[in-house]
Amino acid sequence: SILVFSGLAAIWRDEVEIAWLEVASEFRPTWTNPATSEARPWVISPMGINKDFPIWAIFLMAVPALGLTVLGFLDQNLTTIIVNRPASGLKKPVGYHLDLFVCAICIYPVCAFLGLPFPHNSTAPSLIHQMSLTTFETVPMPGGGTRQVVSKVAEQRVTNLTIHVLIGLSLAVGSVVSNVPKAVTFGVFLVMGFSSLSGNQLFERVWLWTVWDRSAYPRFRFVTKVPYKSLHKYTMIQFACFIVLYILTSVSAVAVVFPFFMASLVFVRKSLRWVFTQEELAELD
Repeated sequence: SILVFSGLAAIWRDEVEIAWLEVASEFRPTWTNPATSEARPWVISPMGINKDFPIWAIFLMAVPALGLTVLGFLDQNLTTIIVNRPASGLKKPVGYHLDLFVCAICIYPVCAFLGLPFPHNSTAPSLIHQMSLTTFETVPMPGGGTRQVVSKVAEQRVTNLTIHVLIGLSLAVGSVVSNVPKAVTFGVFLVMGFSSLSGNQLFERVWLWTVWDRSAYPRFRFVTKVPYKSLHKYTMIQFACFIVLYILTSVSAVAVVFPFFMASLVFVRKSLRWVFTQEELAELD
């Protein structure tokens, strides 16, 4: 689909204004120093480039850095938890803290010296990759209806390695990648996002709001085990937190609060034990 729609866009390239991917024409840092009109050096000096960087500012930057650290930690571990949930059917054991330890020892110091963003797991691509390696089968649910469950997963490292090798090779074909419209990549990300919603309990419970007849509810385990009032109350709390997260990511003026709100959700979850029973939380978590 990327090739087809990129080709169609190329037909009207001269007649229609189209936003294309911006790819650097050469392999160098993309930030240009306004004082020299040259690309910044590869290795970042912590003491400043054009003038001395105040010592107090280095310590002040620890505040937003803490937020980014929390965000990276949560994104890494939450993605790992989602991918390795029992419903995913994975057999090989996980290494939650081992992943971050390897990054901290081998990758993050290099990123710090080169002024590169710290890498960590990305939820939507990780789920899409897992789903592409999964074989599903349709099984009946008690009380009627069917649902897809995992039959087997091709657990290996070849596809992960291949994906990242291709990402690295994309640096050599920048002139080709620049012919892809931004709208095409947005469409790919949209499909990836919707595909990753499959099996997401929150959106399965939100969908229940559109079913007025309770007897017509799909017979999910949480539907049969949790009272309807508690079910919808928990869903509304979760959905409200989701809306707040979306606002924080959409409004740049308050985006810096996003990682701290993410961290606060731990305490929100702990407070729910005063609202729901342990049996209800065990089913709805």
